[in-house]
Amino acid sequence: MDNNELYIKLKGVLDMTVFSQLLEMDEEEDRKSSSTALCGFIEGSQKKVNHMEISLPKRDFVSLIFKSESLQQCAEPLGFRKLHESCANIERVGAMMSIHGEVAEASDMFHLTLIKEEIQNLNDSLLSARTAINSYKILAKCKTEFGSDVNFSKPSSF
Repeated sequence: MDNNELYIKLKGVLDMTVFSQLLEMDEEEDRKSSSTALCGFIEGSQKKVNHMEISLPKRDFVSLIFKSESLQQCAEPLGFRKLHESCANIERVGAMMSIHGEVAEASDMFHLTLIKEEIQNLNDSLLSARTAINSYKILAKCKTEFGSDVNFSKPSSF
């Protein structure tokens, strides 16, 4: 994967301004701190999503809202936009509201279906984030081992 492909992949899951700020905080050439922080967030997030999947068939809206609020609060400062949006939707639906914030009069089954879709969105976003960050870690390692031939700056075409 070249630098342009990596940038596009990262841009799909992360706010690149926030990601750039995380990189600036790294003191090492290998970007170990930022990639470790992001990977730790992804792993912790996956555990929360797994708990949400367990709460869903139990119709435990309180647990779903709590987990999504917790995940949302962590996702925003790290720039995980899609995770943040899905969590906000789960909170609204879990509170018996539609995605658009209007009072929903449909059955719990309708709400469960909407939440299930958002949980799938969370899983998809986490998989994309994990793939992008793993690619980034590989390129960071290459830069450390092979020198400055690998460029982490924003591609000139963007």
